This record gives sequence, C-alpha cells and structure tokens, in this order.
Amino acid sequence: MFKVRALKAAKEAENKSGIIEGYLLNGYSKRKLYCLSETYEELAKLYRDIPDGNPVCDDRKDMLYQKQLQETKEVFASHLDEISGAFADVADTVVHVSMPLEHKRKALIQYLRKQGIVVRELIFIEGGSAGAYESTEDGRHGNKISIEARASGRHTLSASVLGELLSAFFGRKLVLSGESALAIGRSYDTFIFEDEPRYAILSAVSRAVREDEKISGDNFSLEEYNQSQVILMLADGMGSGEQACRDSQAVIEFMERFLEAGFQKEKAFTMVNGAIASQNGCCNLTTLDVCAVNLLTGDAEFIKAGAAASFIKRGRRVDEIAADTLPLGSMEELSPVTQSVKLADTDMLIMVSDGISDAIETEGSGRLRDIIAGNGASNPKELADYILQYAINCQSGRIRDDMTVLTCSIKKRISF
Repeated sequence: MFKVRALKAAKEAENKSGIIEGYLLNGYSKRKLYCLSETYEELAKLYRDIPDGNPVCDDRKDMLYQKQLQETKEVFASHLDEISGAFADVADTVVHVSMPLEHKRKALIQYLRKQGIVVRELIFIEGGSAGAYESTEDGRHGNKISIEARASGRHTLSASVLGELLSAFFGRKLVLSGESALAIGRSYDTFIFEDEPRYAILSAVSRAVREDEKISGDNFSLEEYNQSQVILMLADGMGSGEQACRDSQAVIEFMERFLEAGFQKEKAFTMVNGAIASQNGCCNLTTLDVCAVNLLTGDAEFIKAGAAASFIKRGRRVDEIAADTLPLGSMEELSPVTQSVKLADTDMLIMVSDGISDAIETEGSGRLRDIIAGNGASNPKELADYILQYAINCQSGRIRDDMTVLTCSIKKRISF
C-alpha cells in the first residue's frame, strides 16, 4: 500500500505556493535502499575485476571462448549496474504534498460525514522532480488525493462511492488508484484517488501465420502499467515457427516483468538486449517495437530495435515513425532511441511486423503509408483487417512470412 512519508522526511522544503517537497520514503527505508544499491554496484565492480584467465591463447577455439566469457561478464555487470540504479531511483523518489485550504477541508469533512464517511487526514500528492509539474491542456496536473477514512456505520462501503463524492466536491472526475484500499470499513484505511485519464484507447489486432507453419513467430502485448499509461509492444522473432515464437515471447515477457517491477522502459530495453546478446552467439535476434502512451497528456513515446515503421493516422494525414536501428541481441550494448509524438482525439496508431511492411512495400516505397491514408475506417479492427488482407493480396494470396497488425484508436473522454 502506498504510504506518504514526505512530511516526516529529513529534507523537507516548503515553497511559497504551500507545497511541501520531500522524499517518498523515510530515512530508514532510504538507507536500506541505498545499501542495496551500493551492494549491487560493488558486485558489478567485482564481476568486472574477475581475471580473464589465460590471456595468451594459441588455439582459435580458446580465444573465441575467452572472448565470449568476457562479453558475458560485461553484460552481467551492466545488468547489476542497472539494478543498482533502479534501487537508487526509488530511494530518491520525491513527492510534493500540499494541504487543502482549511475552510475547504472542513467543508469536505462535513460533507463526507453526512454521507456516512469519517475523515481523519486529507492531503494532495504529486510525484516527480521539484518544479517539474506536468499539466494537461485542460489544467489538470494528474495529482493524487490521499485520504484516511472509515465508515461511520456498521456497513462496509465501496471505495468507488467515496470517489464519486470527491469528484462531485472537487468538480473533476477522480478514479480509484491501483495503490488504494478497495472498501471502507469500521477501521481507518488509506484511499488514493487520481484524475481520470483524459484519453482512452480502443485496440485491435489482426494476424496471419506463415503458410508452412502452425505458430506465429510474432508476439505482442498491450498493458496498463498504471491508471494513466498504456504500453504497446510488438516483437518479431528471427525466422518463423516455434523457435521464433519462443524468442519473441521471451522478449515480451521480460519487458513486461521489468516494467511491472518499476524499471523505466529504456532500462528494461537495455537489460533485455544484453540478455539476448549473451546467448548463443547472437543467434536469437528479435525486433522490438515499443510505444508508451500517456493517457493524461496524450504523449506517445516510441522505442524501436530493428522494427518496421509505425504510423499515426489523423484523418487523411499519416505520419511515419521509423528508426534505422538493429534488432535486439545484435550488439552487447544497444542504446535505445526514443521518439515522441503528440496524439489527439480520434487519432489511429498502427504498428506492424516486417511481414506486413515487406509484402506491401513490394508495390513501391511508401505504399503502406498511402493505403493507411486512403482508408476511412474509424474502427481499429476494421483498419487492422484491411491492412492484413491488403498485404496478403500483394503476394497473390500467399503468406510468406508471419504478419501482425496492431491498431489503436485514441478517444478523448467527456469532461466531468
């Protein structure tokens, strides 16, 4: 459960606006995390300092083996450094806490008491670095509201009831956070509410398996990692069939685990690449296309590793998101390049595997972009099916490679 300890932190600083800045964790917890961070950092140094063995090798096989050991050692040490940095990032997490005006606080307490809810504490929370507040175009900041409350009667209430009451009081739509308690009982508990995302996503996928295979070498994922962020991923394993499927599935699953653990997508990308590069002499090359959509601001960030171009469709206009990058596993160190795009209401986001782009581009460069622009479908499933069928028709009904189309429609929610 999310606990706010900013008021007890040692490094508190109140600015003129009344916002109190402090660390999320208290001193003891911070020290424990710093200790873990330093431990992993020292392990990385020790791993790099391990002797390489016999530095003089006449046999070619021995030389290649020693080189592979050295590369594997460096990859593992880099992973330890990433873990060390992740612990330090958590320890240094800063929140900004402000108290509601006294008259408004009293009014809210009285309002909720009449509805059978007793409030003990109410604070506004905002994460991030000092002075780096991000607000949406309609003025919302994506703040969280933390409230300690209990039911005044014997009956348990759903926390969503409290969310509706707070929404009506503050005049903005608030939804229950995944960090929050779910039910209001006789004992005090902490409930976390945040602004409802400004945008919603409707997604669809269309797929075809290579004609001489039973299983696709493509895998995809679409997950909400918090109330305001959705991450889409499309991985294409080298070749086709079961091995390609296992490779691409492993990439997706590892990325999901790192993201769920709180790693930034760039760090997750780097660690997954290092793990693949250290296996089998880089034989398991896999392309990866990642798109993270912020549902509060409408910002979309792309990271590509050897993946086909993606597209943003806005009416008849289509923007191409492409990057000349190598697949995962092609190099021990593959630096992620992030591209940002601002999305708007009714935009369509299209991600495709190489099987789609290679088939359609045989008709000419830029042909895929043209057919997307010429299609008037507003439903993501209709657009995905259309692109897939067009790609198959380009090869006279043959399916010579695995094909995957992942489409999303961006919809603006109705204001509260």
